[in-house]
Order: sequence, then C-alpha cells, then structure tokens
Amino acid sequence: MYLRDPAESMLSEEVKYLLVIDGEDDKSVNVFIAKDGTLDWQNVENFFGSDIVQHDQPLPYEYCKSITNKFHTLLASSSKVTYSKQLLQWTNRFELIQSLTGADSTIGNLGTALILTSIVEYSLGNVYQTETGTVPPHLLRDLLRTDALVRVLGEIPVYLLRLLLGTPNGINLRNLVWHGFPSEEEVSGLYNHFLLLLLTAVGDILETRSYRVEFRTCSQEIAKLVREMNLEYFETERLTRYLTRSSDMISNAQRIKWQRTLGLYENGYFYHCVSMALPQLEMYLRRLYGRLYQIDPKARIDEYYIIMDTIFAETDSSGVRNKIHGHFSPALLELMYDILSALAGPRIRDKLSHGELPMTCIDDTVANRVLLVCYLFMGDNGSDFVYSSIFHPNAILRKSLVECELAMERCEVILLPSELASSNEVDDESALLFIPRAGINGKVPIFYRHPKEDEIVGLLQRISTVLKLASESLYESLSSRLKALEGRELRSRGRNTLVNMLRMFPTIRRGLQFSLLLVKWIFHCLMECNGELQNVKRIIRFLKYILKYAENAANNLSTRSNAWLPLYETTKRDLYGKTRENLTLILC
Repeated sequence: MYLRDPAESMLSEEVKYLLVIDGEDDKSVNVFIAKDGTLDWQNVENFFGSDIVQHDQPLPYEYCKSITNKFHTLLASSSKVTYSKQLLQWTNRFELIQSLTGADSTIGNLGTALILTSIVEYSLGNVYQTETGTVPPHLLRDLLRTDALVRVLGEIPVYLLRLLLGTPNGINLRNLVWHGFPSEEEVSGLYNHFLLLLLTAVGDILETRSYRVEFRTCSQEIAKLVREMNLEYFETERLTRYLTRSSDMISNAQRIKWQRTLGLYENGYFYHCVSMALPQLEMYLRRLYGRLYQIDPKARIDEYYIIMDTIFAETDSSGVRNKIHGHFSPALLELMYDILSALAGPRIRDKLSHGELPMTCIDDTVANRVLLVCYLFMGDNGSDFVYSSIFHPNAILRKSLVECELAMERCEVILLPSELASSNEVDDESALLFIPRAGINGKVPIFYRHPKEDEIVGLLQRISTVLKLASESLYESLSSRLKALEGRELRSRGRNTLVNMLRMFPTIRRGLQFSLLLVKWIFHCLMECNGELQNVKRIIRFLKYILKYAENAANNLSTRSNAWLPLYETTKRDLYGKTRENLTLILC
C-alpha cells in the first residue's frame, strides 16, 4: 500500500519497511482473538515464542526489522474488533473513541491513529500513576519499560505495545504520526483495529483483576488561554485558497491531508481537526528547516528527527542564530511560542499528543485559531501580523508588576480620621535612595536572552507576587480597624493599637513602594540590557534579600498576625542600607 508517487513519501526506506503493511486482506482463521472478543494472550505468546523480549531489555533496529513480518501477520489476523463500552471505560476517553466512528469518512486512518495512540499513552500513564502514586514518565518509550506496567498488565501486552509504540528503532507509530511523517496511504487501518483491540484487551485484564484506574485531569482551561491571546477570527477559506496554489513545500499527499483537516473543521469535529493540523504544520516547518540547512529529508528519520523544539530553538547545532528565526517575523515566532511552547500557555500540541485533553477542551475557538497559525506560517509568513507574547515569563512579570502597583495605590487613598492623622510618622527623606522610575508597559523581549535571566525573572516574579499580598494585607488590616473605629467598636486597647499602626504606616508603606520601585527598575534594566548582565551572582543574592523582606512583610501584615513592629524596624534599619550596598547594580 505505497504512495502512487513514492517520491512524495517522507519516510526513509528503513522506516517504510517497518510501517507499511502489504497483503492486509488476510482471510486466515483468526487464532489471536478470544471468544469474548479480546486478545488470546496465550496464543500470542506461543506465536512469538523465543522472540519475546522482556520489558527492561532494548529493542534494537535489527531485531525490530527481523520481527516485522511476524508482527504484521498478527495485525492482519486481528482485524475484527468488538467494541465494548465497559472494557474501554478504563481509558476515560470512550466518548472520544466513539466519535472516531462518526468522523471516520473525513479523518481517515491517519487521523484515527493520531487520536488512538494518544489515548493509549494517556491511559497507560493513568495505570502507572494508580500503581505507583507518582507522575508517569513523559516519554511513552520510558513508560513502557517500567516495572509498574508489567506488574499490572503482564509481559506479553507490554511487549506488543513496545513493538508498536515503544522504541524509535521500531514502528514507533505514535511518534511517526504525531510528528507528521506518514501519509494517509502509509498508515494501514489494521493499526487502528489493533490499537482498539489492545485497549479492549487491557480493559479485560483490569476488569478481571478488579483494578480501578484513577484518572489524571488537565487543570488548564485550554480554550480560555487561547481566548486570552486575543487572536482574530480566521476565515478558513484563506487556507483553502492557499492550498490550491502550486508549492513545492506542500506535496499532493499533504494537500489531501489538509483537505481532510478542513473538512473536519467544517463538520464540527474540532478536536480531530486540531489533531490533524498540528503534525502537518510541523512537517511543513521541518521541510522548511531542512531547506534552510540543506538537510536531506530522505535521511533516516532518527537522523532527521527534527522536532518543534529544534526547529524553533534560538541557536542551531553549530551554536549560531537559527535560520528559521530570520525567515519569520518576530511577532509570528512569539505567537508560536505562546500557543505551543510556553509553560503558562495552552501547550496544545504537547497536551493533545499525550492524550491529556478530553474532547470538550477543543472547541471552535481553539480549532479556528490553530488553523490561523497554520495559515500564517505556511501561506502568509506573518509579514503584517502583530502579536506580543503574553505567556512568556517576562510578559507575565510585567502584568504582575502592574497588578502589584494597583494594589499599592489602594493604600495611598486610605482616609485617616483627622483626630488621628497626627499619629503619622514622617520619614527622614535623606534616608531614602534615589531609584529612577521605570516604565513597564513597553514590549518585552523573549528571544536571545541571558542564560541567567530566567532565574532573575523568577525571583522578580516571586517578589512582585508577595509584595502584592503584603499590600493587600496592609490595606485590609488598617481599613478594618478604621471601620471599627468609625463604628465605635474599638476599646481603648484597640484604639492604642491603631494609633501605633498609624505611626508605623507611612514607613511600612514606603518600604513596600521602595521594594516595588527596585523590582521595576531591575526589570527595566534586564529588558534593556540586550542579553548582557554584570555581577549576576550579586544581583541574585540581593534579590533574595528583597524577597525575604517581602515575605516577612506579607507575614507580619497578615490580619492573623498584625506584627507590624518587626517590619517597621527592619524597614528603617536594613532595607535602605542593604540597597545602598548594591546601588551600582541597581542603577545599571
């Protein structure tokens, strides 16, 4: 079942031999299916015999090549699957599996393989976490070599899973399809039958053992995060028109895949649409990367295994600026970072490919914006596109500083009773240091940054968060007492406490404002330094002191504590002196 034009294939001959199944219309008696419709594990074990490799042993390429015909025979002889809702409930994805039937005419074998392989990985990860109480390995091949899965499922099921999914030296179906390598004609429907059969058979094992699987959930609201990016609605006809143009970057086989993808979107299969679109975008970018670096796409896949992280890395393997960064506009690169890579962002491709997202997470908005991204990178290059990252730590810090500033401004408008206003202490202005005021609303750079910048930004973020908490506590503590005073609810002791608080209030408030001013100025310097930082260790040491000060402030100002005096004394005694010692750092 090869492509009509073999030159269009993105598979090396070695991988094609492992993946592509010939003669799949096997009408022999099926000895591998048990009477209940699951796998007959004993017959499978007898069939492979001495060829079986234990889960903790490697599967080299020569072994995988030698076992290919045998494994293909098993696939061809196991093409009938009895769907059982009961035996598929352990996947926590039955509705998604069921949806593949309705989308079958549009999604095809390739799209079905994308979704089923992700379900297998997610479901096995749940078994691992249930068994061990720990987060499963991120890579499926590592998960399939764990003792935990063998304890629950047995060696033979894990062996079959490894042959199909668990080594880059074998078929490696999950990685092949999710990185966009095969065409529709290169992925036999037998793979999908067998994946469903495996899921059903594993469900039977778990049911027999009365093994209850605990499900992992994705805490992030993907659609909400995508909406926060504020991208325009995309008219998908623009992508359709682009696909009609002649381009040597998109083969005929890829055009067919894109037509299927758009058909899924039009028919409301948004989850399936995004699952199809992202691997195709990756393949387009891989081909572009290969062209820029003159890499032969016909090399073996393990030599040409360029994935998204490599494609968009800031430097290439020689350590110089990645050529792909010169091909696309900075706005488009920031968009790609936000939607696919940023830890605080949707990370759609990562979560989708590992099966972590239920079908309801991908709605029209998400699918539409993913198609927009695909179009911008393939058909438009983003020359007129405007976007700034909102999920990069630098952008998140800027937003956090604005929120912290607003919290402090509330403390400045507290109305004090005239009879107590005289209690306010006036700070000695000579004790304060001059720190320039810095604007924080400009564009923040996110690429080609100093290697230590992440650590510094992390500290600034923690300081900003704690300063905001301290400011809110300061406002709440003082406001609640003033309200009690107004309502004549304070006795003499409470009134004396309030007088002391008002005496310390200006100094404490100014200490918090001064700390925020420091953070804003250091952030400003950091964003303007073009990747060059001096005395990094000393900056980090100073910021750790400021963080400790902010944490003490938050604790002391908490309504549960109200221990203002230690903070008041620390502010007057240490804050400005410590800053003076580091003045050369702070003034850039």
